[in-house]
Amino acid sequence: MVLVCPAFGAGVTREQNRLEACEEVLKEILDTPDGIPKDLLNEAECVIVISSMLKFAIGIGGDFGRGAITCRTGQHFTGRWGAPAMFALGGANIGFQLGGQATDFVLLVMNPRGA
Repeated sequence: MVLVCPAFGAGVTREQNRLEACEEVLKEILDTPDGIPKDLLNEAECVIVISSMLKFAIGIGGDFGRGAITCRTGQHFTGRWGAPAMFALGGANIGFQLGGQATDFVLLVMNPRGA
C-alpha cells in the first residue's frame, strides 16, 4: 500500500501541472491587447487549451500536445463553465522536413456540433 500512494500522488500532480500550464496560456492570451475578444469568449460553448504543442521532424515528423477542455453546462451549453477534462492530441507526417517548434493553442468551440 505504501507503493500505491506515491504513484497516486504523482498522477494528481501531473494533471494539476497541466491545468496550471493551460491556465497560464489562457491568461497570457486574454491579457494581450489583440487577444480573444470577451464577447466572443462569452459566446463560446467550449474552450480548448493546449499548452506547448510540440512539432518535430527529420524526414518523418510528428506533433504531440496535451491540454484541457471545458464546456458550458446546461441543455444548450448556456450555463456555467463545467469541470475540465484532460486530453492528448497527436499526429504524424512524412516528407522533406527538418526542425521543431512548440506552440500554444486556444480553440473556441462555437456550436453544439463542435462540442
